[in-house]
Amino acid sequence: MLIGGFGIGQGSIFLAQTWLVATGKTELLALFGTHFSFAMLGIIAVESGSLTVLSAQIARILHAEGDRASVWRSYWETTVFRLTIAVALLLVGLGVGASESLPDFSRTYLLFSLPALVIWAFNAAGFLDGLQKSGVSGITGSIAYLASAAALFLAANLPDREVGMWTGLALSCGYALTVVAQFVALALAGWRPHWAAPTKSGTRKAFVEESAMLAGLLPGQLYFRAQLAIAGLFLGTSATAMLVYAKQIVGAASQIAGFARRIEFPRLVQAVAANPATGIGRMLRIQRTSFGIAGVFTIGIIVVALIVVSRFTGFTHDAWAFLAVFCLTILTESVGQALVQGLFAHNRYHVAAMARILAVALAVIFGYLSVSIFGAYVFVLSDFLSHATVISLSLWWLMKVTRADADRHA
Repeated sequence: MLIGGFGIGQGSIFLAQTWLVATGKTELLALFGTHFSFAMLGIIAVESGSLTVLSAQIARILHAEGDRASVWRSYWETTVFRLTIAVALLLVGLGVGASESLPDFSRTYLLFSLPALVIWAFNAAGFLDGLQKSGVSGITGSIAYLASAAALFLAANLPDREVGMWTGLALSCGYALTVVAQFVALALAGWRPHWAAPTKSGTRKAFVEESAMLAGLLPGQLYFRAQLAIAGLFLGTSATAMLVYAKQIVGAASQIAGFARRIEFPRLVQAVAANPATGIGRMLRIQRTSFGIAGVFTIGIIVVALIVVSRFTGFTHDAWAFLAVFCLTILTESVGQALVQGLFAHNRYHVAAMARILAVALAVIFGYLSVSIFGAYVFVLSDFLSHATVISLSLWWLMKVTRADADRHA
């Protein structure tokens, strides 16, 4: 269901954009693509990794046989943090929207999509994940994408101001429907909405943990943009296009493997809660499905790449030869993220963020300094460096954390 939701959501946007290309509306494609990308960045900022934090908290509470009020209190404490981020972004957006220099599309899209940020602060995706119902949150998560794609298709021939209004409104309505659908799913599962007043300590904990998650997420969002800048500055359009093409395929495969980790995460949290001395090997075995998916995609991409390289020349040959090497990073990323989830299971959000920030910084510096030596393949090496940094630091910290938690609970 997670993969289906991903395919429906991303697929609908892809089809709408393909239709724009086929009908020659490339300017609208650029406008919508840019604005939709920034809207998603806002959604990610509001989420701030709370999906993982809330999922872990609920899994622990259920493992300890805590009462329902404790579960709902955890949700509302997380919502306070998300709502704070959403209101801050809303105020910034309103300030930008008041500018007279904004183009018509930008102003209307911004103003009509801003409610989506506030609405998403109340999402129950992490709640569903904690109940091991990730598939439901995956399917419902496609609604906003479907709504945006439909609005783009139906409003494509209208003036820019109206296209911006309808596509922005579709995003907000899509997220409103998503949140409603999530709460309906919770109610059907026996978890009717319940108000449990947040506590000061719980809210403070939510701010600390989710700020750490946000700090760890932002470098990753900026990393690919830094790679594009390096490629454009030093290698030209062909290498940049090759990087974009390869990253899209590798990124999609890694995201699908990530869906499996998301499903495995509550079980990992409960295993660590039951035995804080759970070894790293046991943590990785719990996440073996995600490794299997990563391996299948890697082998599949290599096989297809070898076929394409043997039959084509020019850009297609070069792009798939590059992809045949680049796809190996699916495996290294899968290992790194599995170890990071081990840190999350131990409530070590800050050290995970530190590992990610350091990894991205080293990879960007290496890419900038070595691009003239390795050409486009520097981005494969920089990804390997990034993943190796995350793996090494996560292993080191996990060994320390496991020993410390074992001693504390001895």
